[in-house]
Amino acid sequence: MRRVGLVLLLDLVAAAAAGATLLLALGVPSAARGALGPGPLLLLAGVAAAATIAVGVVLLGRSVARPVERLLASAQRLGHAGGGLPVLAPPGEPEDRSLARAAVAFERVAEALSEERARLAAKIDELEGANHALAEARASWLRSEQLAAVGRLASGVAHEVGNPLGAIAGYAELARGRIRAGEAAQADDLVARIAVEAGRIDAIVRDLLELARPSAPAVAPIALSGPVDAALRLARVQARLRDVRAELDLPADLPPVLADEARLAQVFLNLFLNAGDAMGGRGTLRVTAREVQDRVEIDVADQGPGIGPEDLPRVFDPFFTTKPPGAGTGLGLSVSHRLMEAMGGAISAANAPGGGAVFRLRLRRGGPPAAPC
Repeated sequence: MRRVGLVLLLDLVAAAAAGATLLLALGVPSAARGALGPGPLLLLAGVAAAATIAVGVVLLGRSVARPVERLLASAQRLGHAGGGLPVLAPPGEPEDRSLARAAVAFERVAEALSEERARLAAKIDELEGANHALAEARASWLRSEQLAAVGRLASGVAHEVGNPLGAIAGYAELARGRIRAGEAAQADDLVARIAVEAGRIDAIVRDLLELARPSAPAVAPIALSGPVDAALRLARVQARLRDVRAELDLPADLPPVLADEARLAQVFLNLFLNAGDAMGGRGTLRVTAREVQDRVEIDVADQGPGIGPEDLPRVFDPFFTTKPPGAGTGLGLSVSHRLMEAMGGAISAANAPGGGAVFRLRLRRGGPPAAPC
């Protein structure tokens, strides 16, 4: 760097001397040059050269020194950002040599960046190791959860199927005695009871199959009123809903929803039957629908006691039920949850502020938005 500056300075001196000599040669008359002699002319040339050099130095300082100072300031800022490294002059160099100080500053910044890169590489290795450990822990947790779910499912199946099987075995033994005694009417009654219990087992098995491997739904744009009305007709046949009043709020301008009509009717039927059980066969069942952006939300609310806070996270688990033994399998809501997911929708449970449970269904809109009123 010093060699470059020296070359520039020598070039400047040579140019100044040549320029001064030319200036004097052109600006001083020949008669005057002869009268003055060589000494004064050389003095005048030296003065002109010195002035030219002074102007050149000023210009050189402006064009070189100031950018170097800015470069040094930038290097100092980088040094502080890289860890507060001091910017020192190299050994044997004065402190005011800006180029030298800038070179040292950038060397120290490069050293700091290299150290920081090494620290980052070590940190990345540490994070990758932690991520690998977390992935293994998550896989282990998932395996544990799957085994626990299988255990709960097996326990539920054993309980739900075991009860009707026990009843079938007892009825069969009684029927055999009645047949031997020639009591055909009593035997027929026992056989009818066996058929009922066998139907319970068949329903449990079908629900389990639907839960574990649901068939692909035939999703298409449908009017929401269709499955709601179908589910209400089926629910009113049940004794637990004969005295329940249904209030429907399905706006006429509600857009169609993307769903399988039969599957959606099954979901509504499960919710209506649960509501009838929760209200003890009396009360009001409310079904409210509204359009929310690109979805249609449907609330099914009852006037029962609601769902306990500790039970809310488990209401969609297979075989979970708060009903007394024999009153339900705990599969209805699980199946409904799977059906809603298969149709691209969702279902959630909550408690209404005024009491009772609210199940919210969300389905994709199957047509254009409703026209504003």
